[in-house]
Order: sequence, then C-alpha cells, then structure tokens
Amino acid sequence: MKYIGELLKGLIIGVANILPGISGGVLAITMGVYDKIIHAVNRLFKEPVKSIRILLPYGIGAVAGIIFLSLVFEYLFHTYPLQTKLSFLGLIGGGLPALGRKAFSGEKNDLWKGIITAGITCGIVILITYVAETAIASGHSGEGFAMASGAAYLSSGKYWVVTLFAVGLLAAATMIVPGVSGSMIMMMLGFYEPVLQTNNACIRAACALDFQGLMKNVMVLFPYFLGMLTGVLLFARVVEQLLTRYEHQMYRVIIGLVISSPFVILWDVPWKTVAIYELLGGIALALLGYVIADLLGGEG
Repeated sequence: MKYIGELLKGLIIGVANILPGISGGVLAITMGVYDKIIHAVNRLFKEPVKSIRILLPYGIGAVAGIIFLSLVFEYLFHTYPLQTKLSFLGLIGGGLPALGRKAFSGEKNDLWKGIITAGITCGIVILITYVAETAIASGHSGEGFAMASGAAYLSSGKYWVVTLFAVGLLAAATMIVPGVSGSMIMMMLGFYEPVLQTNNACIRAACALDFQGLMKNVMVLFPYFLGMLTGVLLFARVVEQLLTRYEHQMYRVIIGLVISSPFVILWDVPWKTVAIYELLGGIALALLGYVIADLLGGEG
C-alpha cells in the first residue's frame, strides 16, 4: 500500500510539472516527500541501492504522469481549465498544516518573522508572475505551432543541442526549487508548446508502432532530458544544504510560495465567463484535492 501511495505521489508531481502555473516542487512538499527525494538524489552515488529504492516509485510515477497523462491533462487543461486548476490548488493547500508545523517554533516573535517572510515571498512571486504573463501575452510564448512542428522547431538553429540542454537545466531548476512553475517559464521562453508537442508525438508514434518517428522525436528531446538530469543532480545539493542550515526560514519562504499559488494559477481565468456550475464543480474538486493531499501527506 505504501508503494502504491508513493507511485501516486510521483504521478501527481509528474503531471504538475507539465501544467503551466503549477509547481511540482510545492506539491512534493505538501505531500511530505520533498526532503526524502532531495536527500536520495544527493546520496545517489554514495548509497546507490538505498537511493534508487527510495526514488524508483516516485520516478516511475512521475514519468508515467508526464508520458501517459500529458495528452489527458493537455485536454483537461484546455477544456476544463478552472476545474483542473482548482483541483491542483486543493492538492497544494492540503499540505499547509504540515508546512506550518515545520516553519514556526511557536514563539510570538518567531510567528511574526514567519508571517513577514511568507508575505514578502508571496509578493515577489506575484510580481514575477505578472512580468512572466505580460511577456507571454506580448507574443513570446511560442504559440501558433502546428502539432507536428514541435520537433522541427526544437531542432532548428545551429546550436539547438546546446540550447535544449540549457533549457533542460532550467527546467530542472524549476522542478527542484519549490513554487516556481517550470511550465510557465518555458512558455515565456517559447519552448513549452514545442516540447509538449514533441513529447505527445513520441506517444502517438509509440501507439502507432512507428519506431522511426518515435526515434526521431526521442533524439530531439534527448539533449533536453540530459540537461534535466544534470540539473537535478546539481540543484538538489544546493537545496538540501539550505533546508539543513535554514530549515525554519526555508519553510516560511515555501509557505509564501504556497499562499501565492491561487494568484499564480488563477491569474488568467476569465471570471466573467465562468458559469456557476463550473465554479461549484471546481470548488468540490479543490476540496477533494485537499483531502487527497492530506491523506498522501500522512503516508510520507
């Protein structure tokens, strides 16, 4: 049962990393597995068997979420955007009680310091979101590509391998650093849609047993995933050091990131066109997500 719970957590983290505005790192924290994953990544070469045993179910779940559910959630995100976003908000909010216990010692001065730190963090994230969304709205989101052109776009240019490797490094940083939506940063840089399209082209080619098409798209994505793997190994050590030396302060920052999530995730919702049944359905799914996060967090 514990193994199934770990697979589910990995699945949720994987799906979160492909949805714009949603941080897989924050979800990992709210489900109580962030510290364990970071620690296992940093001990991968020192304690390979133990680390792989810890990482394997989360890795399988995350890869399954990215590969097999990307088409599903791409559809849900575009067809039922509010309900999908509120579901993930519920998942994020479900971990707030556990975060509060890690962030505050119970002293009055400590409480006020924590509130100020969380408030400043929340404000910074909202400001960054505003800048990012403005850049995306200005036409730098890479929109307008045909579904089949993702691989062609990514492999264009003289230094496309180096560029994709660098984008993979950035994606890893946004996965490791809680509260930062890698998908939103990728959209701002113009790589989100082409990467998602190429990933989905791999899935379609595999389903059609088109091994030539599969290999073509996999080879295009290879520098990107190599950059991600390198970035995870590099940034995990930095984050673990910060959590070890400044645990209370780091969790206060993370609470600020979580509090900013509703603003970030719901930023572009056209509220004037939202029907009451959509809102009520979304709230119900948010409550369900809260309960699921609470149950999953209890296992961590």
